[in-house]
Formats: sequence, C-alpha cells, structure tokens
Amino acid sequence: MTFIDLLGTVFAENREPALFSMVVWALWTRWNHLRAGENTGTLDHLLQQARDRLRDFLHHNTARIQPVGHPPTSWQPPGPSQYKINVDGVLFMSNSSAGLGVVIRNEHGQVMVSLSKRTPLPSIVIEVEALAARRGLELAVEMGFKNIVLESDSQVLITALWDNSYSLASFGHMVKDIQFIAYQLSSISYTHVRRQCNTLTRSLARRAKSVSQFQVWIKEVPPNSSSILRADIFGLL
Repeated sequence: MTFIDLLGTVFAENREPALFSMVVWALWTRWNHLRAGENTGTLDHLLQQARDRLRDFLHHNTARIQPVGHPPTSWQPPGPSQYKINVDGVLFMSNSSAGLGVVIRNEHGQVMVSLSKRTPLPSIVIEVEALAARRGLELAVEMGFKNIVLESDSQVLITALWDNSYSLASFGHMVKDIQFIAYQLSSISYTHVRRQCNTLTRSLARRAKSVSQFQVWIKEVPPNSSSILRADIFGLL
C-alpha cells in the first residue's frame, strides 16, 4: 500500500483523519530535525505528542463563518497578530485554463505577499475556488504565518470548510487538502465576504492569464492592482 492509498483509506473510512494528519506532520518534522542534526524525542512518545497537539488545536481553534445576512461591504483587517488570506479564482475558457489569486495581509492592511497562478481548467467551477484556497494556505505555511483567517467570496467553499460537509461533495478531496494544511497552523478561521470585498484577489487571478505558471510579489502587489489596494486601505479610514 502506498502513502496515497493509506491516506485515502484513513479519510474514506474516517479512521481519525485529524490524528493521522498530526502524526504525519510529527514524523515529517522529526525527519527534518534529524537531517539538521538536531535533538529529537523518541518515537515511543510521538503518538502521545500528536494526540496532545490535536487536543490543543481543537481547544484553541474553531472555524467561523461570517453570518450570511451581514457580510461586510469592504475589506476588513484581521485581528491582532493574525494574517488574512484572501483568495479567488477565474476561468479562462478560451485556453482551457484558470487563474488563481492570493493576497496575504496583516492587521494593519499591509501586504505580506501576493500571488497570481495559472492552472489547468478544473472540471467544475467550485474547484477553482478550492485550488485558490489551498494555494493560499500553502503560501502562508511557506512564509511562516501561523494565525490565519481564510476569506473567500465562495459561500459554498466556506460552508464546506466550516461544517465538515465535504465528504460527499464533488470537490471533497480538495477540502480535505485544505484542512490537512490547516493542521500545520496555530489557528485558523474561515469567513465569507461579498465579491466587492475580494476585488484585489480577483485582479490577481485575472492577471494569471498572461503568466506562464505563477508570479509572487513580496510585500507588494503588481502595479495594475495598486489602485485596488489603495481603495481597500482608504475604506479602513
């Protein structure tokens, strides 16, 4: 049995997938420490450490969804010491591809990193939104951000992430990927917003049509998105 087979069995048969994710992450971390010549604990204690970390994670973290009837009308910053990831996806039917847009900002509205990525056209529209969310969380992990608010204008995606209704969804495997990555964070919440609150990431997603694979900007956005960023900041004043 390959690791992919094992992973599929764990999730399909609901064999404590959250604990399994913690164990895999603990093994991966231990391996990296060993490669770096750092001190690590014994394997005898790894399972209990994974259980303790999962218990702490579940105690301190709950996924929250913005009430559907009262979403904000402009972009809002995250709480203190948090980073907000806004994500969006668009379809390019003419060349059978899709664009993903991601921007991560801090509590002051400052851009930490932004991304445009082109990807093959998924089979259904919601998969584009899920791909953008997954890439946004991956980027947060790569940058070392641990306290996250993931925000999207896709109510279907946010609801699936919020109430664990992904198991029977056609894009369920992508939701599982997102939640697997989320286990690597210290805290995460999910919020739904109106599309006008997500215009910056939409511009980044549209920009992906002109890139070969992806582009990343550190602490800035591309020039053609600067006016949208300024509008978001002005809306906070």
